[in-house]
Amino acid sequence: MKILVFSQYFYPEYFRVNALCADLAARGHAVTVVTAYPQYPLGKIYDGYGFGVPYEKVWRGVNVVRLKVPPRGSNAVGLLKNTFAYVRQGKKWVKRCKEKFDAVYVFEVSPVTVGLPAVAYGKKFHVPVFFNVQDLWPENVEVVMGVKNKAVLKFIDKIVDKIYAGSDKILCASRSFAENIAARGVDREKLVYWPQFHVKPDFSALKKPECYGENAFNVVFAGNIGDAQGLDLLAETAALMKEDNIFFTVAGDGRARARLEEKIADLGVGDKVRFVGRVSEEEANAYVHYADCAYLSFQDNKLFDMTLPAKMQTYLACGTPVLAAAGGESAAIVREAQCGLVAEHRPEAVAAALRKLAASDLTAMRRNAENYFAEHFTADKLIGDLLKMMEKKYIRR
Repeated sequence: MKILVFSQYFYPEYFRVNALCADLAARGHAVTVVTAYPQYPLGKIYDGYGFGVPYEKVWRGVNVVRLKVPPRGSNAVGLLKNTFAYVRQGKKWVKRCKEKFDAVYVFEVSPVTVGLPAVAYGKKFHVPVFFNVQDLWPENVEVVMGVKNKAVLKFIDKIVDKIYAGSDKILCASRSFAENIAARGVDREKLVYWPQFHVKPDFSALKKPECYGENAFNVVFAGNIGDAQGLDLLAETAALMKEDNIFFTVAGDGRARARLEEKIADLGVGDKVRFVGRVSEEEANAYVHYADCAYLSFQDNKLFDMTLPAKMQTYLACGTPVLAAAGGESAAIVREAQCGLVAEHRPEAVAAALRKLAASDLTAMRRNAENYFAEHFTADKLIGDLLKMMEKKYIRR
């Protein structure tokens, strides 16, 4: 099949869409990605890239089209310019495009507007659109960005309705997302629970991070460092564990990193929490696999209870016990898989759970994590399911 992918983010940015496209290409499908220039998570275009700089037109067998979208910077104005520039440039690309693909896939992490050029393409060429929801809008705008203006939220609602109406299948990253979208009046026949996958790492090829002490209990957080992740809780937990032989590693980067590092310094736990910055997928797998425990948290909010973050699949694939300071979908999987502990969103509760894990034999939890991953979240299973959906002939209304 010829598959067209719309995603504002793509390699060298670290998102699951990279592995998806590479896998599809490896299976013999012709894949083209319409994306922007890499700038996530700090809002600055990566070194070596730029509007006047030649870029790789093919990556691992995937054709790459980069639109001239300005980076979002560090303020709301820049974010708006970035958001609507992708829509504008994407629609221009669709208007010029004469090539017909068999299916359109949309990788939707915020902003939701990434779906607008895709819907335009689907309408122009009468091909099915598969819209993969990773972030709920307008809820994400209201909770994460703090936007309360009713007129703005109503405007976003209309955009979301247009995208959902123009999609043949809506792939939901969690079961709660499917319920939320159905409550908007979307036909349940359109909705499919399709969680994110992870490519199982080759453990033998992973090198143990030098920063992990032999006798210490090592806790890792791997992923974006944003306000939504609620990592102040991790800092406050570390402050309660100054005398414990438990250490924290944060592998990733993001807008909240500087503020979090400052808080950790103020709490006097800089020796307990180390930041290693943005790492490759292989390095992230190593940090997670060799850790004694993988940490997951969100801000204490109903929206995040509905969210199943991609790091959960990474943690399980790496066979690492999970401590989830979260509720909803994340907590349910940890309990169902019996691969770790769930803690209340309080530093005292998180500290108690970590001490319990540090005093436990984690062999069964590691085994359970890998087994649950193998049953539910492998790339082979989920990408196979996606291809089966794409191969069906949908009749557009």
